[in-house]
Amino acid sequence: MVLEVRHVAFQGVLWKDLEEARDVNEHSELLTDLRLDVLIEGITKNKPEVKPLFLKPLTEPSNIEYRQMVFRDLENPQTFDAIKAFYEKMKRVFAYLKDLDELSYPFQKERRLLDASEIYVKAVCELANALNWLSVSSVALKSFKEYLLRYTKSESFTNLERDVSHLLEKLKDVNFSITIKDSKIIVRRCKSQKDYSEEIEEAFSKFRKESVQYQSKPPYYGTSHVEAYVLELVAKFYPEVFKSLLDFYRVHKDFVDSEISRFYKDIQFYFSYLEFILPLKSIGLPFCLPRFTNEKAKVYAKDSFDLELASRLKNKVVLNDFAFSDGTIIVVTGPNSGGKTTFARMIAQIHYLATLGLPVPGSEATLFLVDKIFTHFERSENLENQRGKLEDELYRIKRILDQATENSLIVINELFGSATLGDALFLATDVVKRIRKLGCVCVYVTFLDELTTLEGTISYVASVDPRDPAIRTFKIEKRAADGLAYAFALAKKHKLTTEEILRRVN
Repeated sequence: MVLEVRHVAFQGVLWKDLEEARDVNEHSELLTDLRLDVLIEGITKNKPEVKPLFLKPLTEPSNIEYRQMVFRDLENPQTFDAIKAFYEKMKRVFAYLKDLDELSYPFQKERRLLDASEIYVKAVCELANALNWLSVSSVALKSFKEYLLRYTKSESFTNLERDVSHLLEKLKDVNFSITIKDSKIIVRRCKSQKDYSEEIEEAFSKFRKESVQYQSKPPYYGTSHVEAYVLELVAKFYPEVFKSLLDFYRVHKDFVDSEISRFYKDIQFYFSYLEFILPLKSIGLPFCLPRFTNEKAKVYAKDSFDLELASRLKNKVVLNDFAFSDGTIIVVTGPNSGGKTTFARMIAQIHYLATLGLPVPGSEATLFLVDKIFTHFERSENLENQRGKLEDELYRIKRILDQATENSLIVINELFGSATLGDALFLATDVVKRIRKLGCVCVYVTFLDELTTLEGTISYVASVDPRDPAIRTFKIEKRAADGLAYAFALAKKHKLTTEEILRRVN
């Protein structure tokens, strides 16, 4: 008995239940402030079709865990290699099928469909065989493994496999010779003759320069009118074979199974991210699958970093830790250009990446499943809204406080920089108290050390090299604010002290 399973669907590799997510506008302040827009472009550079998935943070822990389990399976090199090989073959299949109906010469699209079918059959069989003996633990890959094994025994697939094999055997018997004389082309049917291509290649191999880089050819160059003319003449010598080619196209035109196609498209989400972080992992930067907690006091990460910055700096990136064990508001102070903004961005980035079900930068992490991330970074004065800079900052922070919930994450970078010191402290203190009343987690980068003494805040300070205060270590340490900006050290480094300026003037 042959089992037909074309309509038996598996759960998919992206969602456990409904496709629940919240859309993030591609041009939102969140993406810009956290440099997630640049990061996502880098991740999806060669796979733009998966970009929308990186703009859909998940809201259900079960769906996040569903993706994390797939990533855990892909940590096994054998599983990764098997699925990657399938993915590469399927990429070729869809390259062959692209614009198939636009091919106009006889037998061109039929032969291309046959070649695509051959690659497809091989890809499916190899992956089914690999998964048959590989151990996978994720619900997604277990489900697909079961579906794939049943699909390979279905009537639709076994018929395709048989027809591909039979037709390729028939085409091996097609032999012809071409004689070109003046402007005439004469095509004759001939018996099998020796193929001299290997001998010719071997004879000229000694002239080949190993250093020459040859670009890989596309799947098909297309067919010229001369080639099409020759093919029509050959078809007259082998009518039964070419009729079989036409019949194959008619029967198997839509040979790609919908669930196999969905798996190929969805697995790109995982490969795009894994391929992006692989160079960073190879130089020793740590990544982990975070745990989630409802207790804000248990939120922490070790050896974390700004992923977008790391993709540019590679091994020059500095690792940092953070924890909300002593409060819900981390206040970051210290000298300018000391890494404070990068530290705040890092915390928000890993929370965002975690809501996509991705491994995050860090050796270990326990995070809070935030419902939304809000950012308030400094903006240039906007003349169109007719608000001054201070009024605009107040307007934007009020909008955040009105929308945030106890499950939100707020990132504030240098608020009220345009106000006087007294006004800035008064307003910032009120903002901190309102955030504490909301009960959400927050990272606040500021030049106001006084905020670190408020209830519910945790003080982190950007450090400098103790031997030379002008050198930033970019390590952010959990300790009391010291009020040191090391401005004189910077002025001395760049020869902008009073003495240096007077010497230049004189």
